[in-house]
Amino acid sequence: MTNIFINQTPSNPEFTDNISYELGMKFISSQTGQINAIRYWKANSETGSHTGKIWSETGQLLGSVTFANETGSGWQEQVLSTPINIQANTIYTVSVNCNAYYVYAYDQLANPITNGNLSSVADGNNGVFGSAGAFPTNSYRNSNYFRDINFVTAALPTITNNSGNNQTGAAGSVLSAPLVVQIKDGAGTPLSGVTVNFAVTSGGGSVSPTSAVTDINGLAGIILTLGVVPGAIGNVTNTVEASADGIGSVTFSATATHSTNNLTILTTQVPNLQNFTDGVPYELGMKFRSASAGQLIAIRYWKAASETGTHIGKIWTATGTLLASVTFTNETASGWQYQALETPLNIQSNTNYVVSVNGNAYYVATNNELANPIINADLSSVADNNNGVYNINPNSFPTSSYQNTNYYRDIVFAVSNRLIKTSGDNQNGSTGATLPNPLVVQVLNPQNNPQPGLTVNFEITNGGGVLSATSMVTDGFGQASTMLTLGAVPTAPGGVVVKATVEGIGSTYFFATAIPANPNAIYLENQNPGSTGWKLVNRGTDEIAGYASATSVNRGESLDIKVSLAQSGQFVIDVYRLGYYGGTGGRLMATSGLLNGTTQPACTLDPNTRLIECNWTTSYVLQIGNNWTSGLYVAKLTDQTSGKVAHIWFTVRNDSSTADILFQSSVSTILAYSTTGGYSLYSFNSINGQRAFKVSYDRPFSQATYQQSYEADTMLRWEYNMVRWLESQGYDVTYVSSMDVHNNPQLLLNHKVFLSVGHDEYWSSQMRDNIEAARNAGINLGFFSANTCYWRVRFENSTVAAGPIRPNRVMACYKSDWSLDPIIQQQGATAATNKFRSFQNNRPENALLGVMYGSDTTSIYGGYNMIITNSTDPYYANTGLSNGDQLTLLVGYEWDFVVNNGSSPPGLVILSQSNVVPSNLLPTYDEPPGEQALPANQNFNLANSVRYTASSGAKVFASGTIQWAWGLDSDDVNPVREDVRIKQMTVNILADMGVRPLAPAPNIIVP
Repeated sequence: MTNIFINQTPSNPEFTDNISYELGMKFISSQTGQINAIRYWKANSETGSHTGKIWSETGQLLGSVTFANETGSGWQEQVLSTPINIQANTIYTVSVNCNAYYVYAYDQLANPITNGNLSSVADGNNGVFGSAGAFPTNSYRNSNYFRDINFVTAALPTITNNSGNNQTGAAGSVLSAPLVVQIKDGAGTPLSGVTVNFAVTSGGGSVSPTSAVTDINGLAGIILTLGVVPGAIGNVTNTVEASADGIGSVTFSATATHSTNNLTILTTQVPNLQNFTDGVPYELGMKFRSASAGQLIAIRYWKAASETGTHIGKIWTATGTLLASVTFTNETASGWQYQALETPLNIQSNTNYVVSVNGNAYYVATNNELANPIINADLSSVADNNNGVYNINPNSFPTSSYQNTNYYRDIVFAVSNRLIKTSGDNQNGSTGATLPNPLVVQVLNPQNNPQPGLTVNFEITNGGGVLSATSMVTDGFGQASTMLTLGAVPTAPGGVVVKATVEGIGSTYFFATAIPANPNAIYLENQNPGSTGWKLVNRGTDEIAGYASATSVNRGESLDIKVSLAQSGQFVIDVYRLGYYGGTGGRLMATSGLLNGTTQPACTLDPNTRLIECNWTTSYVLQIGNNWTSGLYVAKLTDQTSGKVAHIWFTVRNDSSTADILFQSSVSTILAYSTTGGYSLYSFNSINGQRAFKVSYDRPFSQATYQQSYEADTMLRWEYNMVRWLESQGYDVTYVSSMDVHNNPQLLLNHKVFLSVGHDEYWSSQMRDNIEAARNAGINLGFFSANTCYWRVRFENSTVAAGPIRPNRVMACYKSDWSLDPIIQQQGATAATNKFRSFQNNRPENALLGVMYGSDTTSIYGGYNMIITNSTDPYYANTGLSNGDQLTLLVGYEWDFVVNNGSSPPGLVILSQSNVVPSNLLPTYDEPPGEQALPANQNFNLANSVRYTASSGAKVFASGTIQWAWGLDSDDVNPVREDVRIKQMTVNILADMGVRPLAPAPNIIVP
């Protein structure tokens, strides 16, 4: 007897994820023979019943046996009650279930393992797994799960294709040649009198007769009528299986050609996950649209190999009205399934619809495939960052989305005359220049013949410019064209849009970019293709976490990344820069490839200060390119075992930059709220309500790692939206973290404007000193934030608990317990790390900002309307706003107000005065008795935006609300606040500070 495995051993002899599987291996024999036994390597902790199975290549179960008298571990072998005959050079699968534990060796089946006539199959998809008891088809890294057979060669009867294979014909036609098999005995002599059964297994059609008996030459044949699949596109494969009892089977393939006058959205796409299940039924769908009106004639979906049951296809409006449905019939085992609608459905041009088909247990998928539009002629999927829709209730309108996953639900669209672009799209040119190539369209009929004599209307719908012709008639080639001269204003990528329309057929769009004469680094950076892959989705509990050796790094330097896994395994680091990038919000800059990870040592708790510090080894050294653009960056960590994701946030600086705007990321505030290890600077989210007095950067940010509902302290909440808008408009920006403002005052003096955005609550006295010094030196300050400069903190060296001692890795803030701080004993009360407004510090925020923190609301996405005052102020120019007008939900979740404490800057202008309802805790929150820091009789029911001009000439603006950025960009914000009036006002503010956008939106007037 022969086995495939002789001396191979598992690299992991004891693994579990507490899931039962069917684990197997594909194999082949160069000679006919019999399988007499099945064997598998048992893990030490594995228990329960085990059944071995032999499968055909297509998943037909050929035989099985239950193991008896197993030992505790190692190789187990069970003889089959009846040997299984196998053919030469034919692929089979052996599998044995596991109940919880199994062994494996990664990549061991990437190359064939051969012993005598037997070998494993090296097709890049071996080492198969699936649900226990089912045919296993999934594969991960060609893993060897140590499933094997005992085999003996034997001269067995054979069945082979003799003639008629791989023919082609029109759908519904009879093939010209019969499908003929030949049967021979083990000595190679033809066998007569053997019954051969023929059956169509995919593609439709019929065979006649369904069985035939071999003649004296061992031949038997039938005739195939090719199937007609309603709505099918192009070619469809028809498959016929011929089988003889006790001998085996062979397969015939034929190609049925269908009409090419129909279109689908999906063409060559193939799912990455072809047989996935989480044991839950779903309604799975895709949003789509057509540039031309027409008819839907069929629905189709890609069926997973293990999926069973009834399937109903549906077409919905974008708002959930069911327009059509149909039940699938005559399904094949897997692959594309088509079902014609009883009545074709008319759809409108440029209108969103949803196609969906329920899944009962198994489905196919490719994550992120719908993040960008899939386009086929006039048809396209919708790229709104919420496609790949599902509903946990089958046959209900699907609206949820996970990672823009393509579930392979599609439509068949009846093509009539269509308008297509032939050349001239996506050109670039200098402002005011005529593009070198004409914009050319062509009208074709369903047979792809050009259609002359039709009028094509051209118009610029966005971005400005002039067309050489706005109406043209198609020539003998069905073509019409126009030339585009770009406008004088630069645009974002694709910002100039030209629409071409033929009445009764539809429209298509050309995109062009007007490039400025001297583009800045931000404008050029955002010409690059973007990705939504950076988004923080599928966070877990503790599956994966990480932190970096610094909060910011200069271009050309390196950054140590430290990662811990809950279970040893592999992970990937993908590094993204955040920006606009055509609305995707990020750009992939680097990827690590697969890295090996372990569980890092537990972090250390100082019981006196509740300081948590980690001392993890470096998992990966990220080299920052000299050409990387300064910005906010995300290192996305993905655990390959669980699929769970975590982030590490950092800033890339350009210390030699003299960009107009210096954007500060408020990393010190993120640190204050982070609860990793159980403690933050707050009692509400610390263990037993005992807050820490000190927190460390040498630990993962909880906000970037764990599932939480309350996150008022992440750069993705407000800073990200401001970044998107600034970069979409082509502002000249460079980026630093709040730690850089603490460390290097010179950075502030190299720019026209300093920006604080969102939630910027925790400042050191050095930060306050440096920003005030910048203002006094004439640097303009834009505080698009609230609760700003509230708590005074102190930065200290790390301790030995975090490894080598490094400066400024620990942040201390004792708050109302300031007197417990040992530093107070050395330096006195003026060193207190409590509120800047407290009498120990006596530096109220409004002396710098003009306003100071008033209160908050518990709803992060709630808030109050901003009410306009002083509407004749230049900051309101071209907004159309009047006194008393309201901007929806822009005040929150924390806000500032004007306080009469004698510290307000002279010449303070109040720009808004909004009605709010303050929290019950404020204004005396965390103040010891007798230390109330605000004067009595303040109106805490108001919130204010203000501006003033410092004696140095520096302009200072304070929004008095954290949520201002949501009026500029509302990506991932619900409800949406985006408002052109806030955009215009922000342009006015920055222009007053000497900064203007390079590529403003067309509805913005730049002063």
